[in-house]
Amino acid sequence: MNILSLSRFGCHWDRFWFTPTSPRNVAASRIVFSVYSLWVLASRNLAQVSGLPSDFWSRVEATARWRYLDFPEHFALERMLVWIAGIALVCAMLGLLSRLSCFVAGILLYHLAPLESIIWIPHPYARGLTISVLALLTLSFVPSGDCWALLPPRTRPTRMASSDYTWPVRLIQVFLVEIYLFSGYAKIAVVGWKWASPSNIRNWVLYCIEEDQIGVFHSFGAWIADRPLVCVAMGVGTLVFELGLVAVLFSKLARRVLVPLVALFHLAILLSMNLTFLNVPQLLVFADWDVVTGWVNGKASKTRESASTSSA
Repeated sequence: MNILSLSRFGCHWDRFWFTPTSPRNVAASRIVFSVYSLWVLASRNLAQVSGLPSDFWSRVEATARWRYLDFPEHFALERMLVWIAGIALVCAMLGLLSRLSCFVAGILLYHLAPLESIIWIPHPYARGLTISVLALLTLSFVPSGDCWALLPPRTRPTRMASSDYTWPVRLIQVFLVEIYLFSGYAKIAVVGWKWASPSNIRNWVLYCIEEDQIGVFHSFGAWIADRPLVCVAMGVGTLVFELGLVAVLFSKLARRVLVPLVALFHLAILLSMNLTFLNVPQLLVFADWDVVTGWVNGKASKTRESASTSSA
């Protein structure tokens, strides 16, 4: 590799991670993840798992307990930690001591998240808080409270473009894209390209719609399972979509087209296979909040102008 190519790579690298931007996108990421995490935390009784009899913990390996510092018979302590995490998330949402509140919330959610599943599977992955832990800890290293905060800091010039507001949002976007990229890779590595075969898709759809624990929607999945061409289109489309979603990291056009399709993709999976992907609200970090703010301000300005004209 020659010097020119190295220099060009360095320019692309700097442009991707460190192009100066406004504080709105990183502030939006702080709000999105704190509100989302608070919703997940409040919708589960994580502390109660610690209070279960020790027999429920008999199959939890010691490595898993020490990795997350999760042990049985500490219900009062876990309940207190849940409250502290909730308060930290509220502070993060409001931009109060944003770095400290994001750090405290991220560390506590790392400890609390496995309580949802540790007694039946030894890890908390894909249970709703995995990306939140990574995102909140990332946001704890940057001034995400310089914008859209209840008490913005007075020691920093606010609303000035800076690379400090760029790389954390990019990193969080990478975390989200990796969910799809590694999901597609795992399908190919474990099953192979035959994962997209009509018979495999049909079997999965029928299993999901007939499973008593998750079966809510049935008619759409049954319609898909009865049509081999639709099954193969669903399988191939899923692989192409998951492996190709990395384009949203580099193209504004891809973000505008593919990110809304992600939401429709998960809606189709919900209706056909009863599988819910809780991370969908986190896709809001791909929005350009400068554009959104400008559009909202423009609409508000037109509303005020029309109101003043009609009153006159």
